[in-house]
Amino acid sequence: MIDFVGDGGSELSAALRQSATAEFELLDADLVRAATRGAGYSGSLNLSRDEARSFGQSLGCDFFVLGKTLSTRRLVGASGEQAYFETLAGLFFVEARTGKLILFSFESAKSETEFQSKEKLLAAIKQAWPRYADAMLAARKQHTAVIENFQPLPPVVEVLTDDLAATGVQQPFFYQRLKPDYTEQADLAGITATVELEAVFREDGTVGEIEIVRWAGFGLDESAIATVKKLRFKPAERNGKKLTLQGLVRYNFRRPLSQAERQEEIEKLKRSLRDIKKPPTQIPGQRPKP
Repeated sequence: MIDFVGDGGSELSAALRQSATAEFELLDADLVRAATRGAGYSGSLNLSRDEARSFGQSLGCDFFVLGKTLSTRRLVGASGEQAYFETLAGLFFVEARTGKLILFSFESAKSETEFQSKEKLLAAIKQAWPRYADAMLAARKQHTAVIENFQPLPPVVEVLTDDLAATGVQQPFFYQRLKPDYTEQADLAGITATVELEAVFREDGTVGEIEIVRWAGFGLDESAIATVKKLRFKPAERNGKKLTLQGLVRYNFRRPLSQAERQEEIEKLKRSLRDIKKPPTQIPGQRPKP
């Protein structure tokens, strides 16, 4: 259980530790902090599966939990005369063996005071433990089932790389560029993140299996997957024969600017243009040009 990022993050992670039931053995908090520092973990919540797997090996656990918490004052109505406090938390439950994000949970609580909103969120986190536990136990069960029912790997799908393109493969041609939606959860938490997916682009022009290789949470992973499923393309070809390829798809998510922020950016740009158009300042002692 890693101390969460944000104000009150250690309190939130402590509350989650207290909620853990007997089927889970928790690593000592001080040892976890020492291992976290030793692994060079800086608090990022936008990890690739390789990065998460490496971090999990440093911790020496089956699952680890990361999180972000944020408390903010929000205004009500156009006049903004009324206000309330909202405390948010995003919880990442990660399988250490694979680096896979098995569950992302977004929790929030509102109240008239910041203290009350934090207390309500702590209570909600404790109450949600059975759901978190079920996700981890289900992942453990699935991992065991995969080992017990091992099947030979399916035929290898060629991976789209620069080297493959050099062999005369004509890459898939996509008919349009689609931009995934930036989610409300990500907006509330002010998230900037990158989601990377490995997707299979079949020879019949349909999208096959999609696997997240860099996750972000806050609904952004699901938004990216939904967008990839909508892609329409002309299949890859080699010597006139259509191919099924696996390729990496990357989406960068950034919180859209509000109307006021956009106007401020426009004004900054105008000021910059005016500065560029100004004549150069005369150097002291130099005669003005005729």
